[in-house]
Amino acid sequence: MLKKGLSILVFGAMIFAPTLARAQSNFNPNFIISDAEVQDSHSWSRDDVQQFLNLRGSFLRTYTAPDASGTPKSAADIIYEAGLNYNINPKFILTTLQKEQSLVTDDSPTQKQLDWAAGYAVCDSCTTDDPGIQSHKGFGNQVDNAAGIIRWYYDNTDKSFVKKKDVATTIDNTPVTPQSWATAFLYTYTPHLHGNTNFWRIWETWFGQTYPNGTILKSASSSEYWLLVDKTKRQFKNMTALITRADPKLAITVPDADLANYTDGPIIAFPNYSILKSANTTYLLDYDTLRPFASDEVVRAIGYNPDEIIDVTDTDITGYVIGTTITTSSTAPAGVIYKIAELKEPYFYVKDGIAKPIEKQIIDANFKKLTTEKHTLADLQKLTLVMDPVDFQDGTLLYLTDINRFYVVENGKKRPIADRETFNIMGYKKTNALPISMAVAARIADGEQIFLNSSLLSSKEKFLGDSEAPVADIFKSSLPAYLIAEYPTGRIVAGKNIDTKFPIASLTKMLTAYEALNQNFDLKKSTVYSTKKYASEGNVLKLKNGEKILNEDALASMLAISNNDLARLIAQNSGPSSENAFIQTINDRLADWGADSTQIVEPTGLDPKNISTPRDLLKIFVNIMKNDIIKTAINRPAYTFKAIYDPKIGRRKIVNTNLLYTNKKLPYDILASKTGYINEVGANLLMLVQDKKTKKQYVVITLAEKNYTKRFVEPDRLAKMLVSGQIKLANLTN
Repeated sequence: MLKKGLSILVFGAMIFAPTLARAQSNFNPNFIISDAEVQDSHSWSRDDVQQFLNLRGSFLRTYTAPDASGTPKSAADIIYEAGLNYNINPKFILTTLQKEQSLVTDDSPTQKQLDWAAGYAVCDSCTTDDPGIQSHKGFGNQVDNAAGIIRWYYDNTDKSFVKKKDVATTIDNTPVTPQSWATAFLYTYTPHLHGNTNFWRIWETWFGQTYPNGTILKSASSSEYWLLVDKTKRQFKNMTALITRADPKLAITVPDADLANYTDGPIIAFPNYSILKSANTTYLLDYDTLRPFASDEVVRAIGYNPDEIIDVTDTDITGYVIGTTITTSSTAPAGVIYKIAELKEPYFYVKDGIAKPIEKQIIDANFKKLTTEKHTLADLQKLTLVMDPVDFQDGTLLYLTDINRFYVVENGKKRPIADRETFNIMGYKKTNALPISMAVAARIADGEQIFLNSSLLSSKEKFLGDSEAPVADIFKSSLPAYLIAEYPTGRIVAGKNIDTKFPIASLTKMLTAYEALNQNFDLKKSTVYSTKKYASEGNVLKLKNGEKILNEDALASMLAISNNDLARLIAQNSGPSSENAFIQTINDRLADWGADSTQIVEPTGLDPKNISTPRDLLKIFVNIMKNDIIKTAINRPAYTFKAIYDPKIGRRKIVNTNLLYTNKKLPYDILASKTGYINEVGANLLMLVQDKKTKKQYVVITLAEKNYTKRFVEPDRLAKMLVSGQIKLANLTN
C-alpha cells in the first residue's frame, strides 16, 4: 500500500497565494572585492584585455600613449603590463579606469580624462593644475600608479593612513569594517561610498559570475559548450555528452572573455546514463554520480546492451561520487515517468522505487528524454511515495505570462530577470522560455534578481554620469544644487552639490509613470475616480467621486500638471497588489539602475522623504527617456483630452507647469520637462534642452529654489549660458 495517504495527492489543486517579491543583491560596504581577485594578475592575457576593449567599442581599443617609462604602447599593453609588474588583476585596473573617468565606455574622452585616467594623486580638494602632481599626469603614468599603489598598500599595511582589514572606520558618516584588505585599500584610495559602490557595480557587471547554475554557455569563437556549476564552467567533451544532459538550442553564446570569468571545473566526458566498466566494477553514470551494479548479471537482467558498455580506467572516473548500488530489485534506476489515469494530477517521477509528483511542464522542460509509461493506481501503490514535488532543474528559463516576467531557476528558486534589456544582453530567447501560470510560480521560492547595466555592456548605450572626476560649478549658480550633462551620454559638464540629497517633490511622478508602464498599466482602459482611495492635496483637475478617466489621459495629466490624485490612481491600478507594493517595485528598479542615493516612499512627491541627488536624477532621467510614451508625455506644452465622465464638459485642455514653454524666443528648444514643488525644498526642475544652432542636447537639473515666483529664472539662465557660448565647455578638455 501507499506509504502516505492518497488524500495528499490533491496538492496540485490547492490554491497558493502568489508571493512574487523581488530579491535584490545589495552592495555590502564591508566587502567589495576579495584579495584573491585583486591579485589575480594572470586572470587575463594581453589579448583578453584587447578583446574586452574591442567588444565594448571602447575608445581605448585603438588608443596609444607613452607608458610609465616613456615608451609608446597600446592601452591594452599598458594595462596588461602594469598588472604583471605589480601582481594586480588587469580587470581591477579596467574597473578603476571606468570608475574614475568612464574611459572604457566613453566614445570621446577629453584629454583631461586621459591624463588623469585613474584619478591618482587628484584629491577632493586638489586641482589637476597643481604643480605637485604633474609627474603623475598621463595615461601610462596613471595606470602604472594606480596598480602600483595597490601593491604598495599590500606591502605597507602598517602605515597609519592605510585603512585596515577588520578594523572599523567611518566612510561618509557610515560605519564600515573592511572584511578584506582589498576593500580597505579601495576606501584608502577613494574614501567615499558612492565611488566604491560604483566600483562594485562595474566589477559585478563586467566580471561577476552572472549566469545562474545550470546555464549552458557556448564559446563565440569555437564549438565548445560549457555547463555552469557552482561558479565553475565544465566543458562538454563532445556533443553526445551535451545532448544527453541538455538541449543545445538553449545554449547562450558568449565571448571568451566572459567565459574567462569562471574557473574550469571537471570535464564532462561521458554521456549521461552511460554504462562504464572499470577493471573491477560496472557503473551507471547518473549525472555526476557513479552507481555500481551489484554484478554483471544485474547489468544483463536490466537489459543493457553489451555494445553500450564503455571501458574506462580508474583515472577516467576519478572525482565522481559513488552512489547507491543497483540490484535486480531496483525500479527504474535511470528514471521513468508514470502516468496514473485515475488521478487528477497524474504524473509521477519514478526512480529506484520512489515516486514523486511532477508537473507536466517540468517533464516537458527537463525530462523529455524519459519514457512516459501508463500505469494504474495499484502500480503506484507498490512504490514509496514522497510528496516533495520535483523541481525545475537549474538553468530552466521560465516566463510568467500573468505579469510578463522572465525567471531563471537556480538552487530551487526562481531568479527574476530585472528587465528586457538584461534579458536581451544576456542572450536569452523568449522561444526558449517555458510559460508558467501565477499558481505554478507561487510554488517556487524567490531568489536574487538578475540585473545587468546595459550602459556598461552595450557598445551603443553608454552612461558616463558615474565618473568620479571632480565636477566644477563653472556656471556659478546661486542655487543650492544643479547639474548640467550631455544627453544621452550623461557626461556631466558642470554642477554643484551633485551628490547631496534633496526632496524631489513631483519629479517623483516620472518614476510613477515609468513603473506603471512596466507593470502593464493599460492606457486604453479607464479608471473610476474614488476620493476615498486617491484623494490628496493637489487635485488640479478637480475630479469628483465616481468620475471616470481614460488611463492614457490620467498618465499625461499627472506628468503635465502634477496632479497628485492621479499619481495615486495610477500606482494603485498597476501590477502590484497595493500602493506600498508599487513603491517597493520603484525602489527595486532604482537599485537596479544604481541610483543608490534615491528613496521613494509614496507616488506623488508630496512627502519630503522622497529624496534623491542631482547625479541620481540624471541617471533616472536617462533611463526613463528610453520609454517613448513618457518621452512624449513630458514634451507637451499642453494636452487636450475628452472628459468621458461628463459629456457636458466636452474637451479639456491642460497646460504644462513649466512656464518656459510659453516663451517662443528662447535660444533653445525644450524637449522634455518635469517640475516639482513642496515647501520643504522649494522648486525643482528637470529639463532636456536642445541648442537651436548646434542641435546638441543637454539635461538641466535645478533643485531647491526657495523663491517660487522666480523658480524658472535660474534654470533659464543656465540653459541660455549653455547654448550661448558664454561658457566654453571645450575648455574642460584642458
